[in-house]
Amino acid sequence: MPTTSRPLALTVLLASTFIQLLDTTIVNVAAPAIGADLDAGSGRLVLVSAVYTAALAATLLPAGRLGHRHGPRRVFALGVALFTLASAGCGLAPTVDVLIGMRLIQGVGAGVMVPQALFAISALWQGPAHRRALGWYGATMGLASVLGPVLGALLSESDVAGLGWRAIFAVNVPVGAAVLGALPRCVPVLARDPEQRVGWSTAAGLAAGVLGLVLAISLARTVGGVLPWLCGAVGAAVVVCALVFQERHGRPVTLPLELWRGPRFRAGSTTAAAFFLAVTPFFFLFSQWLQTVRELSPLRAGLLQIPWAVGAIAGSTLAGRRARSPRHSVYAAALVAASLLVVAVLLPRVPPVALSPALLTAGIGYGAFVARVFADTLDGIRPDLRGAASGALPAIQQLSGSLGLSCAGLVFFPAGRLAGTVYAYSLPLLCLAVLASLALVRTYTRTESVTA
Repeated sequence: MPTTSRPLALTVLLASTFIQLLDTTIVNVAAPAIGADLDAGSGRLVLVSAVYTAALAATLLPAGRLGHRHGPRRVFALGVALFTLASAGCGLAPTVDVLIGMRLIQGVGAGVMVPQALFAISALWQGPAHRRALGWYGATMGLASVLGPVLGALLSESDVAGLGWRAIFAVNVPVGAAVLGALPRCVPVLARDPEQRVGWSTAAGLAAGVLGLVLAISLARTVGGVLPWLCGAVGAAVVVCALVFQERHGRPVTLPLELWRGPRFRAGSTTAAAFFLAVTPFFFLFSQWLQTVRELSPLRAGLLQIPWAVGAIAGSTLAGRRARSPRHSVYAAALVAASLLVVAVLLPRVPPVALSPALLTAGIGYGAFVARVFADTLDGIRPDLRGAASGALPAIQQLSGSLGLSCAGLVFFPAGRLAGTVYAYSLPLLCLAVLASLALVRTYTRTESVTA
């Protein structure tokens, strides 16, 4: 691929990543308006968010193998088309049940897109260029995570074209159409491996199990009783049974366990799980604190988180261009932990805008960490496992984030205490992320010495 077209290819791939991540959080601030317009109770409003996350996580694993077999560009186009059409369906939904169904399809489309973008980045860029591309990937993640609530509030409150909350889904349609139009001209056809087999029986078992797990995690903080925990236990059991079945009966492998036999992927996935388990609740808890304790509007609460997004862009870019050692992941995780410690101390004592420098610094650490860990984990993957790894790593990220959110809700909302104490939840887990990144450094260094 000519060097001049590479920025365009990366822009197309990251645009799809942006809208997929945006739709993970953009619905949260519009939930009251959706409920009022569609006469939906809190249980169904939770499902509007939960089914998207669940379908996304459940689709990632088989989609990674599917892209490796049929070519990532072709499967990527399928995912973008499905996501765009489902977004239009969400915007036109006449009832909350139709909206839930469209969100399910939208999540499947997102789950098909994500592994192909990572696969293409790993195939088109190598060495330092690969690290720089993943730096921009990390910046996109940070930007979308923060801008979701901001754009959700802005589009809902401004009532664009009289659409109200429906505008949060309509905005995906022109972006998806532009990506589909630019894809053939910007992203080359990549080599595919017809020997890669998805293994639909084990894929269905894994998808059903992950779906049950994510739904249980998502519903645990709003639905009482034992039902969410029962769904979680059944989901976990189904995942284990599917993995055992594929190993013992020689079925086509959807999730190769040999991924975790490689020390670099094992350490990197553990590090990513610990980090996202801790950091994902930050956005939710901080936004809730601003709205419930400081009584700010959703839009103002979202705008106060912009420094985090700016820092994430800066940190990802810096790590992609300058970071050469996996030790930088330790420094980045430690920077996030120290910055959030400052936020925890200042939270009840200063105006929210005074937290901007600490949020900016935490965002820098976040962006640098994501860029380094994704690069260190995916750089060492064998070509025949690249598709599976491109689905497994985002799935781990998604599951860890959902678990962190639910645990945070279970810990803090029954007690009704957000002010000044919310970071008692995240800070110990961030310390765990620092320790996990130390394990990644040790593993990476050992691998390099053996290779040398």
